[in-house]
Amino acid sequence: MISVITDPHLDIRRGWVSSDRSCCHWRRIKCDITSKRVIGISLSLESIHSPDPLPLLNLTLFHPFEELQSLNLSSGYFKGWFDKRQGDKGLGIFRNLETLDLGYNFYDSSVFPYLNEAVSLKTLILRDNLFKGGFPVQELRNLTSLEVLDLKFNEFSGQLPAQELTNLRNLRALDLSNNQFSGSLQKQGICRLEQLQELRLSRNRFVGEIPLCFSRLSKLRVLDLSSNHLSGKIPYFIRDFKSMEYLSLLDNDFEGLFSLGLITELTELKVFKLSSRSGMLQVVETNVSSGLQSHLSSISLPHCNLGKIPGFLRYQKELRVVDLSNNILFGVFPTWLLENNTELQALLLQNNSYKTLTLPRTMRKLHFLDLSANNFNNQLPKDVGLILTSLRHLNLSNNEFQGNMPSSMARMENIEFLDLSYNNFSGKLPRNLFTGCYSLSWLKLSHNRFSGPIIRKSSDETSLITLIMDNNMFTGKIPRTLLNLRMLSVIDLSNNFLTGTIPRWLGKFFLEVLRISNNRLQGTIPPSLFNIPYLWLLDLSGNFLSGSLPPRSSSDYGYILDLHNNYLTGSIPDTLWDGLRLLDLRNNKLSGNIPLLRSTPSISVVLLRGNNLTGKIPVELCGLRNVRMLDFAHNRLNESIPSCLTNLSFGSGGHSYADSDWYPASMLSNFMEIYTEVYYKSLIVSDRFSLDYSVDFNVQVEFAVKQRYDLYMRGTLNQMFGLDLSSNELSGNIPEELGDLKRVRSLNLSRNSLSGSIPRSFSNLRSIESLDLSFNKLHGTIPSQLTMLQSLVVFNVSYNDLSGVIPQGKQFNTFGEKSYIGNVLLCGSPTNRSCGGGTTISSEKEDEDDDESGLVDIVVLWWSLGATYVTVLMGFLVFLCFDSPWRRAWFRLVDTFIDRIKDVLGVI
Repeated sequence: MISVITDPHLDIRRGWVSSDRSCCHWRRIKCDITSKRVIGISLSLESIHSPDPLPLLNLTLFHPFEELQSLNLSSGYFKGWFDKRQGDKGLGIFRNLETLDLGYNFYDSSVFPYLNEAVSLKTLILRDNLFKGGFPVQELRNLTSLEVLDLKFNEFSGQLPAQELTNLRNLRALDLSNNQFSGSLQKQGICRLEQLQELRLSRNRFVGEIPLCFSRLSKLRVLDLSSNHLSGKIPYFIRDFKSMEYLSLLDNDFEGLFSLGLITELTELKVFKLSSRSGMLQVVETNVSSGLQSHLSSISLPHCNLGKIPGFLRYQKELRVVDLSNNILFGVFPTWLLENNTELQALLLQNNSYKTLTLPRTMRKLHFLDLSANNFNNQLPKDVGLILTSLRHLNLSNNEFQGNMPSSMARMENIEFLDLSYNNFSGKLPRNLFTGCYSLSWLKLSHNRFSGPIIRKSSDETSLITLIMDNNMFTGKIPRTLLNLRMLSVIDLSNNFLTGTIPRWLGKFFLEVLRISNNRLQGTIPPSLFNIPYLWLLDLSGNFLSGSLPPRSSSDYGYILDLHNNYLTGSIPDTLWDGLRLLDLRNNKLSGNIPLLRSTPSISVVLLRGNNLTGKIPVELCGLRNVRMLDFAHNRLNESIPSCLTNLSFGSGGHSYADSDWYPASMLSNFMEIYTEVYYKSLIVSDRFSLDYSVDFNVQVEFAVKQRYDLYMRGTLNQMFGLDLSSNELSGNIPEELGDLKRVRSLNLSRNSLSGSIPRSFSNLRSIESLDLSFNKLHGTIPSQLTMLQSLVVFNVSYNDLSGVIPQGKQFNTFGEKSYIGNVLLCGSPTNRSCGGGTTISSEKEDEDDDESGLVDIVVLWWSLGATYVTVLMGFLVFLCFDSPWRRAWFRLVDTFIDRIKDVLGVI
């Protein structure tokens, strides 16, 4: 009887124990036909979740089966082995063991001593484990019979050994893809393995040109060098690989001309892939290349600067996959490509310049069609859904298609992914779209002009997971027919003209994303929306929602809450903060104090600007060491600024891991893969076409920087650190500790009642780009040390009580007078006030003399004007003391003026 030590194998163990038949009839057991001895055991458990803690496997369990030839322990979730009888010699008793599969486990280098004893091994699969370090040539030095070695998906690094690889002289297939090997291929030892038939080095860090010594690997049938950093020209000797069936040079940095004539004589070639990230590779076709002798199954030539489709493809009749994306192809859609290859499964022509779409009468085998980012501007054929009956993936986004969505599309029963976003489609959706397309999982219709109701008819048989219909002209209420789509986890209906209230039943979905922003929704927020267990994005901003914020049940699941630009009132519930990553309640009518934030260590962005919040800034706020953007502007907060704000992520006390991407470039919500059938298979290569999908939501954060509000998203959001406390009622001195906010890019304390001086510690704000201290009661001088802030673009201290000389130098030479207006005691450039007391701004002696001379001239002028005025006045008074005709004339003039005044007053 066989016993297995871990619960994941319990179903197999019960099957073995309870069976009355010979063990040769047990599941996953293979016996020799003659001797009836066990020669094969498989314990692969792909459907079992990883146990905790990870177990060690006891090799003594297999000792009774000394004639084992094949042992499959893949996906067993083991982290190591032990053998109480033989120690690390345990595998040595299996003299006939030829195949060992340890893939998809958690093994590390601790198993190498065991493996080195299995000297009869011919196939060793170690893919997708936790191996690290260099290539294990010494650890496997005894495995001289090894023919197939699979080390894919590990963390091996460094260069491949040169001389030692000759120990593996019988190696026919080697897979090192998805590791971290580096260096030039010229310096690796691969060229010594002249018996190799299959070599996969994709997704590593190899650099330089493809070395000439590769020409010695004349027996190669499979060569995959994709996704490295290889450069230079593609060598001519690839035409000498007469046995080559699979050649992939995708995603490197090749440049120069590549003639398709180099592959014309590769009669066995089935798969050819080539592309370059450099943009300097030009694939050309010659008369010779038009006579390609092989029958290709797959050809991929993206990013190859193709101006036309290679002519030899007109003579290919067995193609399964064609990828000509990201080129400069133009004109009419190549219908002949579909007509000639009736077995075609995938056609990718995105990012070209085609204008007119025409389709053949039928395409029964086509599963993938991507025509996105072209210039198609006609209407879709009315019978498109009847032609592409087997289609599973259709992407027509980023074109200029017009007209209605054809009703025949509702008959595409196999469609799983449909993207018509960023076009000019209009009109209502087909009535039966959500019932006829019952395989549909992803639907993206955003940025069109669709109108009418969102869903006219639905069925609970539909498998829709993602519904993205933002930026259209849909009207009416959120329909109850949406309830039939029970598998929905992403709903985006933002930027439409939806009315009514938010239905409570939306809380019944297991949603991850709910966006209904910028519509015309009214009423209160249903409490059920705040208690969806796995919701990470809730965006109801830009509506007419009112009432108070509902409480939220406790949750550790991080989420983003955006409710800005509504009419919400009341206070902010304490429970709202649980598990938050981003909170945006800007521009509502919320009141009360800022609640305690002790339960939200993961929160990164808090935006409460434009409310009626009162009270002091809570000290508990300093415990949020991951916060990178804090906006409390335009409220009525009072008292002083807490000095402990330096504990925020951009201060000296913040967490170092706050630098990591708290909001990744691509927010992954749902993930789906669609595959074709396997169209090429070898010892280690099983190739089929596949596509992955992810939901990417551009969460935008508006924050005031450089005296304007900017939007931050994607990578810029990860780089932004800011603190805005402007337009409140804060008082007291600015804490010196704020100078420790070394990563802050924007600091706005304007329009408060702050007093004291500008802290000299602000010279430590090395990343500051915008510093606004205007409209306060600050006094004293501007610290000259601030001139060392080389990133400073905006500096504003206007309308304070500052005095003294304005510092000059570096960034301060770029600030205008508006930065200092309202400080009457400031002098020097850029104001028009010169500094007195012999104090000058210039450091040169000549400038000092000129300034002093100018100051003396102004004083003399004023004294001269005063003396002249006094002299004239005294002379006039003396003149009136003597009797003369001039004196009498003067008094008559005065009497006449007085009479006129009396007459005017009498009339009034």
